[in-house]
Amino acid sequence: MRVEEELRRLALEREDAFESALDALDLDPPDLLLRQMRAYLADQEDHGRIGHFVEKSVQLSLRTDGIEELDCHAVQFASGSSLDFKVRMKKRQTGWRITQFQFHLHLPTIRNVDMVRIHLNVKRKQDPLVIPRCHLHIGGGKRAHVPFPIMSPRLTLQLVCELIEPDVGI
Repeated sequence: MRVEEELRRLALEREDAFESALDALDLDPPDLLLRQMRAYLADQEDHGRIGHFVEKSVQLSLRTDGIEELDCHAVQFASGSSLDFKVRMKKRQTGWRITQFQFHLHLPTIRNVDMVRIHLNVKRKQDPLVIPRCHLHIGGGKRAHVPFPIMSPRLTLQLVCELIEPDVGI
């Protein structure tokens, strides 16, 4: 087997595992997830990791296609970094499922890296060798799409706030 064929096979297996992980991930209802995300960010403010947190900066809305969207703009970290995120969920017979998410960590201009992004794409549209369904970008533009594990939005937020931001945001 050629190297390219083996890489493609492995990428497709990874994408199938991503699909299985999404199907197995049971989310809390959107209104409860909203309260959890707000409470977590308020806790981060109490610990001095983020600046003044306004609960209204995290909003929940219903789109016309039946998807609930949790949206957050410009949470400011003590380091000068900021975070935006968007999580889309849809009700299925078996419960709530993530359809897409985006976490964008904007870093201060004194850093070599200006942004770290974590994305879960809606569908498998691109070549899985080039753009995995769930991936992390370091920096802006068309940089590498590093495969990233699919996990709950609450856990992804915690990972960004407690591990990624302190490592690259200072």
